[in-house]
Amino acid sequence: MQRIRIIDLGDLEHGRTVELCGWVQDTRKLKNVAFLVMRDHTGTVQATLKPDVIRNYDDLTQLNRESVVKVTGLVDRKSGARSGIEIQAQNVSVLNRSSAPLPLGINDPVEADLDTRLNNRYLDLRKPDKNLIFRVESSILWGMRKYLMSQGFVEVHTPKIVASATEGGADLFRVQYFEKQTYLNQSPQLYKEILMSSGMDRVFEVGPAFRAEEHNTVRHLNFQ
Repeated sequence: MQRIRIIDLGDLEHGRTVELCGWVQDTRKLKNVAFLVMRDHTGTVQATLKPDVIRNYDDLTQLNRESVVKVTGLVDRKSGARSGIEIQAQNVSVLNRSSAPLPLGINDPVEADLDTRLNNRYLDLRKPDKNLIFRVESSILWGMRKYLMSQGFVEVHTPKIVASATEGGADLFRVQYFEKQTYLNQSPQLYKEILMSSGMDRVFEVGPAFRAEEHNTVRHLNFQ
């Protein structure tokens, strides 16, 4: 038996025994069978539950959404599921039960207010559209790194806490560092100049710069 991610099911043959862990996205109970749709960070899959096979059948059909389960079963590539593949469950363990009602829905079209989203950020980031933001950003950064490294650049990481201002055009964020007054770095420019003087003529950094601009508009850097 092999523990896998949902995305890996596409590479497995029919009848293979697998173990999956994920969140309960939905449950549907019919006359003699039930379906449990589970999700992990790579996708969703449907598991078929039969009362003569699953000992905790009745309990599973009443699980709250976002409960965490472990499903052991057979890969079924001949099913009528929309994805063309499902799991014929042999055993389902409930690892953690979620509370009900949830503070915000994962697949519901209704949006929660910002305070609710931020107070329950771990749930908010399970929503596909919110999660996609991080995946797109990751792909862009990977593409930048791949190109720059192919051109002979060296990736560096410069200090983010400094003793004095790097540039005079922007205010500083003050930080108390032990007994000293320090600041969040405004720019990696000075460190890059030092690196270039050492002979490293091609360097790059992907990281934050902190500028305490005295503005709060969509046209300024400190707007969130």
